[in-house]
Amino acid sequence: MRIKLRPIGLIKSYVEERDIDVLPGCTSRTLLKELRIPEQFKMVTFVNGKKYKLDDKLQENDEVKLVTLVTGG
Repeated sequence: MRIKLRPIGLIKSYVEERDIDVLPGCTSRTLLKELRIPEQFKMVTFVNGKKYKLDDKLQENDEVKLVTLVTGG
């Protein structure tokens, strides 16, 4: 199935915006592993404008925004 991948923030240096094919039943967590996103990045995913849990399943034509959380002081 095809989804629209939209990286936001620091993650843009690892992932480019594009449409990609993923297996049915793919979750945001699976997607992050397949994209080889370093685990030190704390990520939030928004699917079609709504915050998703990492284990929620993606659907055909979903727009997935990967947002890097920034912490520090």
